[in-house]
Amino acid sequence: MSGSIADGEAGSGIPGRRLWLATTLILLILVLLLGAYLLLRKPAEVTVPVPVIAAPAPDPAFEARARQLEELNRSLEAEIARLGREPSPLSCPPGTVRRAGTPDPQTPAVAGAESPHSPPDQTNLATPPPVAPPSGGEAARLAAPELLGLLERATALVVADDSIATGFFIDESRLVTNRHAVESAKDGRVFVASRSLGQVRQGTVIGASSQGPVGATDFALVRLDGGAAAGVLPLTSSFGKLAGVTAAGYPGLTVLNDEGFRRLIGGDPRAAPDLNVTQGAVQAIQQLPSGGTAIVHTASILQGNSGGPLVDACGRVIGMNTFIAVDKQQSGRISFAQPTDDLLAFLKRHGAAPAVDSRACP
Repeated sequence: MSGSIADGEAGSGIPGRRLWLATTLILLILVLLLGAYLLLRKPAEVTVPVPVIAAPAPDPAFEARARQLEELNRSLEAEIARLGREPSPLSCPPGTVRRAGTPDPQTPAVAGAESPHSPPDQTNLATPPPVAPPSGGEAARLAAPELLGLLERATALVVADDSIATGFFIDESRLVTNRHAVESAKDGRVFVASRSLGQVRQGTVIGASSQGPVGATDFALVRLDGGAAAGVLPLTSSFGKLAGVTAAGYPGLTVLNDEGFRRLIGGDPRAAPDLNVTQGAVQAIQQLPSGGTAIVHTASILQGNSGGPLVDACGRVIGMNTFIAVDKQQSGRISFAQPTDDLLAFLKRHGAAPAVDSRACP
């Protein structure tokens, strides 16, 4: 009896297994057919319109401004490329950043001739009363923040027709710079700017030394036509070799990349570039072939520094930065400033009496 039961169970299990296999095979065939359909079917194409953005109506003022900015950009690129070229020794005063194609003046003036920017009647200039120079003891050395603050207040950018230079105030309405930096100014008119002035000011060249070779007397006196300086620098002739010095100015290589300067020449009257300062020491006091005297120093100056002050640690001007000499073979660069003795003689001839401090700077 037990054997018959086993045989019955086995016989009934065979059809069930066959049914399961058939069902599984059918499902597998259906899955394969569905996969083949999904892979081989052509996808539906949907067209989506691209929105059109209307072009703004042309603005004549905007287009004119764009052309102006393009011209300015080309001019700045040309100036930067020109400033990247090495100057020739003793032939590249650091004050002039000339436009491409503008010739440098080469014809020296006759000795004793008046500059075209000298006023016809010097007697009309008001001569301030002489300032008594400090005496006794030593001048006080200034801490770095004090010295920097004084230079920021008393130093300014001078922009002539086709050049930029540096100047410093000797009283609240007059500043001095190099003649070669402002000789291109039409009718002696220049622009003076600094952050301490608050906005760009017009100035007039009221006196200038005669033209001569590099190293000869090279000074100009400029009067502000409005406003007043925030600070002035005293002058001194008390210095010697190894004395620490600071040069302040607006070198073209950095000024042309200064956002304040770009805004200034773009028409913003309240913009001004940042003042550049470098430090060094007096190397020598030389008599030049031109007959002039020069202070040789190690503070770095470049084109655009011309007319800027060279001050001692007490904040007094010992010279005016005027030119550089470059030795390409030895990769050397020397800075030259004209001493205050020559500057004081020039200012006396033009009725100016700056503050003078003859004390030693410790």
